[in-house]
Amino acid sequence: MTTLLDFLTVLLMLSPLLVLAMLMSLDLGWSNVLAAARNNMVFLDRQQAYGAFVLRRDYARGLAKALVGSILLFGIAIGTPKLVAALSGDETVVTEKKIVDVNLDLFEEEKKEEEVLPPVEPEPIKVEQVQFTELTASDEPVEEPPPTQEILQETNAGTVTQEGEKMEAPPPPVPEAEPQIFTIVEEMPAFPGGEAELFKYLSKAVKYPQMAQDAMISGVVYMTFVVDENGKVRDPKVLRGIGGGCDQEAIRVVKAMPEWEPGKQRGKPVRVQYNLPIRFTLK
Repeated sequence: MTTLLDFLTVLLMLSPLLVLAMLMSLDLGWSNVLAAARNNMVFLDRQQAYGAFVLRRDYARGLAKALVGSILLFGIAIGTPKLVAALSGDETVVTEKKIVDVNLDLFEEEKKEEEVLPPVEPEPIKVEQVQFTELTASDEPVEEPPPTQEILQETNAGTVTQEGEKMEAPPPPVPEAEPQIFTIVEEMPAFPGGEAELFKYLSKAVKYPQMAQDAMISGVVYMTFVVDENGKVRDPKVLRGIGGGCDQEAIRVVKAMPEWEPGKQRGKPVRVQYNLPIRFTLK
């Protein structure tokens, strides 16, 4: 069956050529290069025994012969193995395809055997045991412990000794003097990165209060604060403000500053008072 289909396919592919050759041989118009009248007129008084005249005259006949020969050759090539097989008595073995019907129950879940766990024994309850020491009475004198610091503080000590001499009261404790705050030192405190970084920090950190914007308030808030020996900013205060919430915003920005490089006097870090103007400008 497959061989016959192949043969018919080749025949259908070659049949247009045969039809074309027949149509060109039947067309007697001037536009047909194979027309006999045109060839006789074109090759009048010229050599007609061979060459282009013979090719044009015999073109349709040669094409038909070639087509028929090709079909015969293709038929022989296909039919020879069949003929040989038929003469030798070979039988074509057809393999039957077997369809195995497997019944799969997709809705039944596999049942897993439940693991039987061994019974868990409860842990024994722990009972705290308290050991009591037996007390026995004794006539031996017991040394009294020295008074504690709390008892001594509550005791009102007298100012006269046992011999009747008057005791002098101890001097009051001297309070520690607070470190000196300098206004001008050899090395003034510096913001990390210098003044350029300080102005950059202020431009990013300062948020113009809405109340000051509504009231069209602008100006400079003069701040003062102390940079201690560790570089921390302490006690920010407003020397001169402009109101509208700008003073509170300036204090907030100063408190949020990172640690500075402390000022130094004679190579030693000291506390320095620093004044800083913060400008509020409406754009």
